[in-house]
Amino acid sequence: MANVKSNAFGRAIAKNDIDIVTIKAMFMKTTHVPNGDTHVFVSDVVADRATGTTDLTLSGLTINIDNTDNRTEFVFTNLVTGTITATTDKVWFYISTGFDSTSELLTCNELLASGVPTVFTVVGGVLTAQVNVSGVFSI
Repeated sequence: MANVKSNAFGRAIAKNDIDIVTIKAMFMKTTHVPNGDTHVFVSDVVADRATGTTDLTLSGLTINIDNTDNRTEFVFTNLVTGTITATTDKVWFYISTGFDSTSELLTCNELLASGVPTVFTVVGGVLTAQVNVSGVFSI
């Protein structure tokens, strides 16, 4: 699975002040298939949330301008779960309004180990997802 942006990504960014919204990460079941056309709100995908996980609020937002690759990169601090029991291989990032029906999805990213898409099974442990230096997503 390649990383997938919701087709509503641009609209969500354009209508919100990215510096003041709450962006969260939701770990997904391995059977979840992201769809940029039909997955617009958390309510469209919440049934596929990985069992044993809770959504994480992202912190440490840095917005970098990459003139070499002609894009804007959104970088956050690493994602660190509390103690979880889950099997997951991807994470949706979304702008949280507090309601699944209005929280807009941004992008669904694969979890990688040494650059390779990987399924993680965590049993009573902590999962740390290191954020790439190029950011979680870009426009």
